[in-house]
Formats: sequence, C-alpha cells, structure tokens
Amino acid sequence: AMDPNLKTASPSGDISPGTQLEYMISFENTGNDTAFNIHIQDTLSNNLDINTLQVITSSAPLTVLPGIAGGYNILKFDFPHINLLDSSHHGQCDGFVLFSINVKSTLSPGTKIDNEAGIYFDANDVVMTNTVENRIPFTTKVSVINNSLVELYPNPVNDILTIKAGNDAYNTMTITNTIGQVLITQQMNTSQTKVNVKALPAGIYYITLRGESAVKVEKFVKL
Repeated sequence: AMDPNLKTASPSGDISPGTQLEYMISFENTGNDTAFNIHIQDTLSNNLDINTLQVITSSAPLTVLPGIAGGYNILKFDFPHINLLDSSHHGQCDGFVLFSINVKSTLSPGTKIDNEAGIYFDANDVVMTNTVENRIPFTTKVSVINNSLVELYPNPVNDILTIKAGNDAYNTMTITNTIGQVLITQQMNTSQTKVNVKALPAGIYYITLRGESAVKVEKFVKL
C-alpha cells in the first residue's frame, strides 16, 4: 500500500528555470489515538526562491513559520489543536497542505531540485515523506503552461458544476472536501467539463485541475 504521508510536486520531472512548482504534503494519523497537534518541517532546496512562497490551501488552519538552519530555508507548517482522529475513522484521519514556490530563474542545465518533509504527530518520532525530484534538463524543450483562467459555475451549485478552462491546460480534475478526502475524480477532455455533484453534502469543497505542466485549485460551495 502507498504511504499515506507523502509529498508530490506539480509539474513533475523536467522543468524550465523559473517554473512555479506546487508542492502538496499529505499526512494521515495511522495511530490508535487522536493526534492533538501536528507540524510539518520542510527543508527547501536552495534552488527555490523563498520570496515566492504562497500557501494555496490546507485541510485545517495552520501557521507558517519560516526559518534557516544549516544554510537551508526551513518551513514549519504548524497545525495546533488539529485533533486529527485516529485510524479507525476512515476519511477523517488525514490532512494536507498545498503551497507554491518558484524555481530560481538562473539555474543551469542538469540542476536537480530535491525536496522532502518531516511530519510530527504530537511527541512521536518524525515521519519522513518520500523525496520528490525535479530537474533542469540539458535540452530545453520543456513546455510549461501558465495557469489559464478557470471558471466554475454556478457557484454555489446544486447539482451540475460546469468547469470552463482555456488552452487545454488541464486534463484531470479532483474534488476534495475540507479535510482533504478525495470525493470525485474525472477526466477533462474539452475546454468545458460538467461534473455531477448532486450527491455531495452541503458545504465547501476544493477542485484541483491538473495537466502535464499546470495545476490550479479553486473553491466552490455545494448547496
């Protein structure tokens, strides 16, 4: 089974200098008791521009505490009093943080951008994520699509949500709730995609659109 405490990068693989990366760190309480406080410590590559950091969304309120240690930029994502339920509560024991940061524009071909994070559940030992790797290729034929304009309507929605995205930048969409649980995944084959959300309970949801070199997160309300 896949480790539920993981890190992903979008776009993945080869990228161009100056590319905006979006990192998602996912975590899950796999223990048999509530996790009262959780924090994530992310050691950023020096090939990333810390001044471009933006937190896009998270499954619970958090505080971001930047710092420097050993010559590296350290990000601490602090989830105080998260009270994450134990592993017997499937779908209610996980969370995430999604943030963006730009690769430095002056990087040379062959440069690697590695990243991993440590997740701390209360006073337990750190749980390390996988390492994600991007690379500036020696050949510069990399197509990077800027996030195109995305429209969601109607919003709020009762039953059918329409997603309008230009330039064919995205090919899949995922809907998650506020605790990061994936509820709907669907392919996007045209510039206008319709999604039936009638079965979702009323509340706030996040829709993530992904393409080969673009990602976009939007929020909508289900009535």
